[in-house]
Amino acid sequence: MLSALKNTGFIFLALVAFFLMGCPAKADTSARPEGTHDRQHLVFWHNTPQEMEVYKIYGRREGPTIMIIGGIQGDEPGGFLSADLYADLALKRGNLIVVPRANFNSIIQHNRGPEGDMNRKFEGDLSQDPDRPIVECLKELMAESDLVLNLHDGSGYYRPTWENDMANPNRYGQCIISDAEVYTHPETGRVLPLGDYARAVVERVNEDISDSLQKFHFFNTNTAATDSKHKEQRKSVTYYAMTKLGIPAFGVETSKQLPSLELKVHQHNLAVNAFMELFGVEVEQPRINLAPPVLGYVVISVNGELPIAVANGQTLEVKKGDTIEVVHVGANYDRGLSVDVQGVGGFNDIRQPLKIEVPTTIVVQKDHIKFGRMNIGLLPENYAGVFPRLLGEGKVIAPRAGTPVMVAAAQKPEDGGQEPAVDTGEAGRVEPAAGAGDKGNGPAATVETPPAGKGKGGVLAFLLEVDGRPVDLAVDEQLVVSAGAKVKMVDIRSDGTLPKDTVMNLRGFVPPDKTGYNNGEDRGATADTARDMMPAFSRGGKGLVYDINAERGKTVLASASIKILVPKLESVTISFGGKTHTLKLGGRIGIPVGTPVTVQKVVLAEGMPFSKPRFTLGGRNFSAKLPQTLTMPSFAANLAVFEDGELAGKVLWFPK
Repeated sequence: MLSALKNTGFIFLALVAFFLMGCPAKADTSARPEGTHDRQHLVFWHNTPQEMEVYKIYGRREGPTIMIIGGIQGDEPGGFLSADLYADLALKRGNLIVVPRANFNSIIQHNRGPEGDMNRKFEGDLSQDPDRPIVECLKELMAESDLVLNLHDGSGYYRPTWENDMANPNRYGQCIISDAEVYTHPETGRVLPLGDYARAVVERVNEDISDSLQKFHFFNTNTAATDSKHKEQRKSVTYYAMTKLGIPAFGVETSKQLPSLELKVHQHNLAVNAFMELFGVEVEQPRINLAPPVLGYVVISVNGELPIAVANGQTLEVKKGDTIEVVHVGANYDRGLSVDVQGVGGFNDIRQPLKIEVPTTIVVQKDHIKFGRMNIGLLPENYAGVFPRLLGEGKVIAPRAGTPVMVAAAQKPEDGGQEPAVDTGEAGRVEPAAGAGDKGNGPAATVETPPAGKGKGGVLAFLLEVDGRPVDLAVDEQLVVSAGAKVKMVDIRSDGTLPKDTVMNLRGFVPPDKTGYNNGEDRGATADTARDMMPAFSRGGKGLVYDINAERGKTVLASASIKILVPKLESVTISFGGKTHTLKLGGRIGIPVGTPVTVQKVVLAEGMPFSKPRFTLGGRNFSAKLPQTLTMPSFAANLAVFEDGELAGKVLWFPK
């Protein structure tokens, strides 16, 4: 049955942890280069209980995209530990979107849903629900997919007919669940043979399961039917994907009663692998990873005390005769790492206590490649400040998302020292520790005047640079930029009466060098609007509008603002067969295989202009100069729209 279905066209990370509330931050989302395989690692709501990591894995050859969701309910570890394994795959063909821990808060608490069952939140009003941002994000990711798998651990063993109290139609373990036998999407007319898919997977999985009790079965909840016993499923991931997006979606359930966690994970893997085989997503092993080594930090203990993370280029000053020990290298590789404390140790000095009598340098290598260097200096004999002392403006980052590090505040030589700081894990930004003092800092640009200001408190305007271009932003005006624009705080233009101790504060932004007390002065600093802003300090906490203030102490003398627009697809207009069709974000259309299709127009929401557009079909780049004529492939393919490396959205073409 597997081979028969293939022919239908659906050919699939020790350290002391100090956390601050982070903000949604994501990695680069640009499309993979044509003819290569690549991956993206996105992190949302970083270093918070809601942190969600997303892995997008692209095959060497085009093909369908399968989305794997684990941990939407935190007391079901088989599912999220299985999903975790797929984040490191390499693919020959097709693509994966892997969300190992969709509901990290529930996993931390080992609770089905501290804010309620997230798998019952994909329909209805979530305006006051704390899980709303996660649900909306999952919806967007599903819209990029051709198949959705939601991994769970269920009670007992599902059986179509009653066998005993633990094996009957009211149990959920050991089954593949769909919401219908066959579903026809009303908007696209696409027919989804869900039962056939599920039975083919069950057949394949059961070949590797010898225990009859552990055999899988197909469970059709018949969710849409008026007499369905499972109407609650109408608010689930799978029902949303089926009815709103018109794509096949399945729940994969292993039994909570299986004798070991390892067995649960293994049997989840069997099911996911079978779906990948069925839909033609092919695995390539081992994965080839030749990315350049990147140093996040080196963790050094002085005299056996609490370790400190030292960034590339920084200087750690100790007292003459102190013993240092490099206890960890934080990099984007786990193996092949060495450090050389020059003139003191041997070729590899990791975890070697070494006495420091003279200044020296630590060199970090991956195999033979030197990729990091920091200095060890000696403190003056009469030094009475914070010990040891960390100097320099190196950027302490977490090279892997979610790696917490403790950082000593970088101190100027004349300083007596500052409070420690805690790295949020985001590249280029170290925030002050709680209590260290924060005054709430925080392509084409347009200015909106809501109305125009005439100057306040001696302030006439804020002088900025946006991607290197000067902008004179008047009081009360609003600067509109696309996410990713680099906005530099240059100066305040005044009428000459402005107090000299006035600071220019971009709320929601902390410059990378403000590792100690932050007085709110941002002049000279540049904010990456896609990575550096903290939504908690935006207007309404929505991460959209950020104030630029002229402040004296706690008094705001005048303000302007920056509105950051994230590119979002409005529509794609195509034509074929003499007819024109306009597809909204997430829209789908059936097209005969081999048909010439002309992409006429692509529009971004809110009238946002393109500056650096990129378009792909089935993961392959095509020219952004429109109109552009393409040929409909023999499989369902996403037409993806990117603006300046940011994914704006997708529409789907499927074979008719």
